[in-house]
Amino acid sequence: MRLKTIQTWSLMVAAYRELNARKLFWLSIGLSGLVVASIGALGVNEEGISIFWWTLESPFFNSSVIADETFYKLLFTNLGVSWWLGLGATILALVSTAGIIPDLVGAGTIDMMVSKPISRSRLFLTKYATGLLFSALQVTVFTVACIIIIGIRGNSWEFGLLIAVPIVILFYSYLFCVCALVGLVTRSTVASLLLTMIFWFLVFGVQSGEQIIDMGRVASEMEVKAIERALETERALGSDAEPVEIERLEGELTAQMSDDATWKTVYAPVHAVSTILPKTGETLELLERWMDDVAAMPDRFGPDRNRDRGDEPGSDIFGGSARVSRRDLQTALAEERLSRSGWYVIGTSLLFEAAILTLACWIFRRRDF
Repeated sequence: MRLKTIQTWSLMVAAYRELNARKLFWLSIGLSGLVVASIGALGVNEEGISIFWWTLESPFFNSSVIADETFYKLLFTNLGVSWWLGLGATILALVSTAGIIPDLVGAGTIDMMVSKPISRSRLFLTKYATGLLFSALQVTVFTVACIIIIGIRGNSWEFGLLIAVPIVILFYSYLFCVCALVGLVTRSTVASLLLTMIFWFLVFGVQSGEQIIDMGRVASEMEVKAIERALETERALGSDAEPVEIERLEGELTAQMSDDATWKTVYAPVHAVSTILPKTGETLELLERWMDDVAAMPDRFGPDRNRDRGDEPGSDIFGGSARVSRRDLQTALAEERLSRSGWYVIGTSLLFEAAILTLACWIFRRRDF
């Protein structure tokens, strides 16, 4: 057991030194520093948003609407995590680590590795873990720096933001497991990087499509319920009810129920595919969801943000519904999204990753190098 631990640790140290020697590693750290500096340069005061010593006046976004610490948390989750760690830094990490597995199975290297008293599965998984090390170091440095900035600028030490470290590492691992599998099969760094980016784009497309179709499905369900309520109200009038109006509502209900069945039929297979795939976007959204004070902010920028912009029926984006307002639809969609627990989001994604890694280990063990 002690020998296995020493072997694994030696492989991790060697991989860290290899990553440390790459210029992209330090470029990524440097860019993370610039993003942290950008967050620190921004602020909020009684007049609006401040950039260094300049102030952009805004009656809708100032310290009377949003607290300093909440302002910096929003910057951290939206600018820092969603855009930098979730996009820019991820691409740099994939570029830097895409060659780890192809280099491992390259001629000369693999011959030396398999000659050592270490199982092939442990060798592959150790190399895979070292690829995650790039993301772990980068996210940890960035998050700690942001906590310091929020503590100094926002007068609030939010150590709870450290939850971003495992969340972003999980997000990155969903992509890197595919990169490792492709690199093992093709032995090409370029192919593994390119196909991983294509896979990422496909996942984004499927999940975006699911959200759009789900919006139509939920809007249709709400429209059916609204028509049923209108029909019940009309029938409750008894002898005072208008037969023509009841007949019109019944016809409208029949047509809407047919549309509702179509939405559900289309949504079912798309949802099934989305369930199997890793939840890249939803995993990053967990950070914002778990920040209670941010999630509890009414419309983030105040209760009147959407007044006269979709509060009334007739403003719905699906055909201008006369009964369902955009705000009601958005509320229903938000509630449904929150009903997907973190266990579901992370659990289904980890099942996908486990399946990919199991397949990769099987191929690595059976391949004749």
